[in-house]
Amino acid sequence: MTNEIDQPSAGSLPIHLGSILKDELAELEVSAAELARQTGVPANRISQLINGKRSVTGDTALRLGLWFGVSPQFRLNLQTAYDLAMARQSAGDDIAKLPRRTAA
Repeated sequence: MTNEIDQPSAGSLPIHLGSILKDELAELEVSAAELARQTGVPANRISQLINGKRSVTGDTALRLGLWFGVSPQFRLNLQTAYDLAMARQSAGDDIAKLPRRTAA
């Protein structure tokens, strides 16, 4: 059985969902302020997401999912993948050294 901690992240830096959101807005020619207005999300929250300074919440994922026409789970999965990659980079080696439960 392979442990996820042992698996490398392909040598690339994790991509924060804010980078993806920024690209989506640019492609649609919609400003962060306009997205905030249409979704009822505070503009500073959208800006913080885009700048990688904030994680997406369930509430924001629901709103973005509705606006973009995709599952809210999509944004949450991006956030989870980013969080795991960051944890793997910062503590993965130490965690991999921890004992594992032995089979009975």
